[in-house]
Amino acid sequence: MKLIYKFILLLSFFILIADVPVDAQRRRGKAKKVVVKKKAKKVAKKKVNNTARINRSNNVANNNTNTSNQSIAVKDSLPEKVVTILSAFKPQLKNLAKIDFATASERNDTGSIKVEYQVPSQNLSFQYQPIALIPRSFKYDSLNTTSANTNVKVGYGNFMHYLIDFNYNVTGKNNNSHSFNINNESIEGTHPLQKYKDWGIGYIGDYLVSKHGHLLTNLYFKESNRLRFGLVPDTTTYPVSNYKQNSYLTGIAFNWVNAQKANSNLHMSPSLVYEYFEGIRGSNNNWLQMSSPLWLDLKNDIKLNLDLSYSINTFKNFNSEKQTNSVLRFDPAIKFNKLNSLFKIGFSPVLMNNDFKLFPNVEFRKSLKDTNVTFIMGWRANVNNTQYANLVAQNPWIDAPEKLAIATKDSKYFEVNMTTGKRLSYGFSFSFDDYENLPLFNKIMNKNRPTLGLMYETIFEKKASTIQFDANIRYQFSDVILVSNKFKYIQFNSVQVNPQPWGILPIELNSQISWLPSKKLLINGGVQYWSGATLYNEAAMPYDLNNALNINAELHYKLTPKWNVWVKGDNLLDKPYERWADYPSLGVQFIAGIVYSFK
Repeated sequence: MKLIYKFILLLSFFILIADVPVDAQRRRGKAKKVVVKKKAKKVAKKKVNNTARINRSNNVANNNTNTSNQSIAVKDSLPEKVVTILSAFKPQLKNLAKIDFATASERNDTGSIKVEYQVPSQNLSFQYQPIALIPRSFKYDSLNTTSANTNVKVGYGNFMHYLIDFNYNVTGKNNNSHSFNINNESIEGTHPLQKYKDWGIGYIGDYLVSKHGHLLTNLYFKESNRLRFGLVPDTTTYPVSNYKQNSYLTGIAFNWVNAQKANSNLHMSPSLVYEYFEGIRGSNNNWLQMSSPLWLDLKNDIKLNLDLSYSINTFKNFNSEKQTNSVLRFDPAIKFNKLNSLFKIGFSPVLMNNDFKLFPNVEFRKSLKDTNVTFIMGWRANVNNTQYANLVAQNPWIDAPEKLAIATKDSKYFEVNMTTGKRLSYGFSFSFDDYENLPLFNKIMNKNRPTLGLMYETIFEKKASTIQFDANIRYQFSDVILVSNKFKYIQFNSVQVNPQPWGILPIELNSQISWLPSKKLLINGGVQYWSGATLYNEAAMPYDLNNALNINAELHYKLTPKWNVWVKGDNLLDKPYERWADYPSLGVQFIAGIVYSFK
């Protein structure tokens, strides 16, 4: 019996002694197991990655995939976009103190866990998908299916100057908009023949054809009546019909605006324009142009331009001789982004009548990082199927030309644009230009000026090269003030046929300001300056005209929602200037009137 008690007591003591280290050992084992599991996970992850690489190589070689390998292959095809996440909180592994009669301190892990995730690009941004709308019944008010707005502007000033301008705008129930305009302006100067009278009518329509786009239309007619008073004595007794310088312009234009979805890859906007112009001595000009700007969006921000245009120009001079000029142009080019820059590489094959030419069409555009500075360099050619109407717009005193020529401008340019905040933007550009058939203007030297008035002739310079500098600066403060300035300087390095570039202005400066001091008051102002062009004097010797400075201002004040008053002043310095020799402008001119708007 005593032996049994001794055995039980010895067994209890053994269990008591052995239980303490076993418990400590067990607890240490748990801690080690956690560490071992983490290490095992890392090892397993490496094995999985190695296995994935092996599987991917095997899949490429054998072209066999199973379910697990497919998921790995899909993961490998994702773009290399990495999102790094640093955890702000991380659990710590601590040892208990005074276990096995030994002290232990905390092990604080100060390192940060870095986890990398491969994120598909399509998951970096999500497109907003609105919920489906439930249609409700809606009854239109038959009295409000259209909205119209009409305003009439009239004014009267010195030199028997009057102005009438009528505008009517209406929007139909199908969102088709129509705009009509009729204007008439007349003024008389100090010379009996120094007078002109212009009137015109125009229509602009916007037709919503379908959900794919809408059609813009433009119809216009303008008649201009002038008299050649240059070098004509005030006491002339010849009939007024000898000095008529009238012109008539009629035109119609169509333009299709593509309204397809924004993610459409194809963009196009074809247009068709026809104009008929009639000048003095029965000369007339028929001009037709068809153009189709087209570009295609490809992958990786690549665009393919396939612009195509064709124009035909039929001119009949005062001798009833007809001349036809045609221009067919194709502009294939590719645009792409590379090295944080935009590249455009292409060429322009042009067929001018029976003459074929190939021009480069390249451009490089670079925006500096962390700045608002953009550099642009390029080489491009402009081809102009010269119109009689455009020549009259440049110089209203020209005689009908004997023929028209196709003008080209081959330009190599460098441009810098800068912006400062949201208000100020400015820039400048240099271009080296080579011209062919550049239109110049000079006096016609004859003895019939007192009986017919002074006329200018159009001279097409065969070849010329220039250096041109352009600069601009623009400042806008909210909707209160807007200031814009443009400067142009052109220097002729060579002129092949003519001794001088007749009629070309070397320096031009144009400044405009719009100021809205209050909701009722609007003030517009402008300054124009140019250096005199080179022309012939009466002895057929070249000379330069005087420089010119013109300052004008205009004020609009809103009396009521329907009534506005306006005042305009031109040539405020009261110094007559000459853009074309022997055709001086008037002195200071004032005109004032009212604008009435009603619906």
